[in-house]
This record gives sequence, structure tokens and C-alpha cells, in this order.
Amino acid sequence: KVRTVGLIVGGLLFLLSLGGGTIADESSDGFLLGIICLLFGMGYLAWYANPFIFLSATLLILKRPHWAAGFAAIATALATSALLIKEILVDEGGQTAPVTGYGMGFYLWVGCSVSLLGTSLLCVAIRLRQIINTTHRPPG
Repeated sequence: KVRTVGLIVGGLLFLLSLGGGTIADESSDGFLLGIICLLFGMGYLAWYANPFIFLSATLLILKRPHWAAGFAAIATALATSALLIKEILVDEGGQTAPVTGYGMGFYLWVGCSVSLLGTSLLCVAIRLRQIINTTHRPPG
């Protein structure tokens, strides 16, 4: 049940992030949409959080929360590394502009990896508690 709710929350956060503004620069009127960052953001380290998000979710579906937690932790670290981006490409000619802010889509995307991490760790904790309860029962 925890796993299912966590996967649904993570999936919704990811899907919502695609339609939200992610990173703003001084040369534009708004934010880059999440879908644009997903499709064209491979030049930034933070983009590589996406494969780890999908790996983590897949491992949760396969009931492998230990591995899912590891990949979700990597995804969270990579996603938050976007906060270190100082400039982004603004056109095909290679022109860059300073980053001026982060939008709701960015925070939803980071929230996706955090929710998968929390879900994975909670699943691990529940499983450990079940093991402890079945192997250390008091006599009687």
C-alpha cells in the first residue's frame, strides 16, 4: 500500500513537472517548461536524474526497495545539482543567459525523486520491522 501510494505520488509529481516552469533566465519572459528540459537538457548534469528516477520507480514496482532507495538518492542529488547551474543555453547558436530563478516545475521534479526516496526507505523500514517481529518473538 505504501509502495503504491508513493509510486502514484512520484508519478504525478513528475507528470506535473513537465507542464510547469523549471528554470528562468534574464533573456526570456518566463520559465522553460519541464518537457523542454526533459527533451533537450542532456547537456546538464542534473538532467541525468531522469534515468535514475525511472530506475528507482521500476525497482519499486519490482519490489526491490533497497536498490530503489539507492537510485532515488542518486536522482535526488543529481536533480538538486541544477541549483548550481549559473547559465543556460537560450538559442541554437550557443548563446547563454544567467539563471534568474526556479519555477514550480523544478520543485515538482525534485519532489518526485524525494518522494521515491522516502517511499523506498519506508518500504525498507517496514520490511525490516516485519523481519525483526517474526525472528525475535518472545517465548510463550
